[in-house]
Amino acid sequence: MINISADNNLLSDNQHISAFHLEPIVNLFSGQVISHELLSQLSPSRDADAFFANLPVDHSMALFCHQVNLLKSLQKTGRYFLNLPFLALIHDRLFTRLLDVCESWITIEIQDAPLFGTLPRQHQLCLCERIKLLQQQGISVWLDDLTDGCIESFHHCAIYVGGVKIDKQAFWRLSKNHRTLRQLVAHCADISPHIVIEGIENSHHLELARQSGATLGQGYLWPHKRCVFTDTLSL
Repeated sequence: MINISADNNLLSDNQHISAFHLEPIVNLFSGQVISHELLSQLSPSRDADAFFANLPVDHSMALFCHQVNLLKSLQKTGRYFLNLPFLALIHDRLFTRLLDVCESWITIEIQDAPLFGTLPRQHQLCLCERIKLLQQQGISVWLDDLTDGCIESFHHCAIYVGGVKIDKQAFWRLSKNHRTLRQLVAHCADISPHIVIEGIENSHHLELARQSGATLGQGYLWPHKRCVFTDTLSL
């Protein structure tokens, strides 16, 4: 069990986190697991999307730090994806802390990437610069939950990242329009060569993802490759 130290007060809301699990990111063609995303498992009464959308950025950073410590304690080699909101990179104090705790085997996944176009211009520019600083430190930054409705805002800033993930709802919707799905993947390829399609749950989804131009996938099609850690936070 991981001991929680001085961040206890920051993590007061995280009493709702009952476990963590590792969800694999898989090569669509070979089936090889290339990395894992560390996800928080909430109690059944909590709505995960609402919980994390409303979690204060200080709490998000504290959770990130504890996830790093958890992964270190497991002593499992590999690359791991951890989630953070935009503001954790924009906020000076939190960004300094991020530089202190993050290591090259961690990939930062921007969980609210679709909101990039709503940020003030100075915040967009700040974010782009800080992504570059992280990349210079050997830390990869990915964008999560991209859709055909938000991808254009990243082109305007000429941003280039380690990878992107296509939102599962967008994938399911566009699975009925193969041409539009392929166009979205092509637009994503303008900002990164590494594209994950989320929400792959069956063999039909897998075939559509393979035909889209993406090479990586994530979803419940691979439950046997997931790993759950219970009682990881002592609050």
